[in-house]
Amino acid sequence: MRYLLFVILFLPFAGLAQRQVAITMDDAPVMALPEYYTAGQRKAVSEKLLQQINALRTPVSVFIVGDNCIAPDNQLLLKKWVDNPLITLGSHTLHHPNCADLSIDSFKMEVMINDYIIRAVAKDKPVPYFRFPYNAMGKDSMAQAERTGYLKEKGYTAVPFTIESNDYLFERYYQDALRAKDNRKAKAIGEAYIRYTLFSFDYFEKLAREIFGRDIPQVYLCHVNQLNADHYTALVKALQQRGYRCVSLQQAMQDNVYNTPLYDHSPYGFSWLFRWIPDAAIRKTHLRNSPESDKELAAFK
Repeated sequence: MRYLLFVILFLPFAGLAQRQVAITMDDAPVMALPEYYTAGQRKAVSEKLLQQINALRTPVSVFIVGDNCIAPDNQLLLKKWVDNPLITLGSHTLHHPNCADLSIDSFKMEVMINDYIIRAVAKDKPVPYFRFPYNAMGKDSMAQAERTGYLKEKGYTAVPFTIESNDYLFERYYQDALRAKDNRKAKAIGEAYIRYTLFSFDYFEKLAREIFGRDIPQVYLCHVNQLNADHYTALVKALQQRGYRCVSLQQAMQDNVYNTPLYDHSPYGFSWLFRWIPDAAIRKTHLRNSPESDKELAAFK
């Protein structure tokens, strides 16, 4: 009888307990927002994020933009990310260009110079991953194969994402509210960001189950910015309440879904869950119905 009661109580939550998410942050060591961030603010954002990552023991992969590291104080910030054992490193090019607009030689130069800048700080720490800025891998399948082939030669794994929440858009509204000393509005924007992120998770969880028939380890894309520095703990705890466990990018990508072929080779940077849909008409329908942050942000314009 006790066993039966346990099964009845546990079964509704059994699927939730298996959910996994790898958190990835672009534009390390801090987003390039010179109109908002002073050197002191960059330091505060970086340190606050790392403190929460340490406190929550969440593995995070960061993708480094070389341009963001040239200033000496930014090199010191990068060193703190490098030295943290919870952090896995990735490259995000030198200047953060749309790689679909670059020749292959220009793309290689972006990667090679960024290698040099990262290695100057990272030393022997591995840098196994690469993420395309704007998730634009190339203008067509041939260009994308050429670029990913080069990355493979350099020892990089090109990293996808399954969920994002346009945090960089929320960040600009958030910064405007902070500069206006409108704390009530800033609080509302932060709450809207968490709400929209959870809504996005709900949408892409359902889409993953439709495509693969099960929950998959999700890869969440966000950025190193003040919005996340101020709301990282709230976001992680909200995901934990949904049954998620934060795992490393390596662990998430061991799932066989990440070997699924791409059926869409357009230059646009949408979720790999869309790119994994073989039927173009079904893919377009899902894209039309996907979450739009504009509705959440309209209240703050």
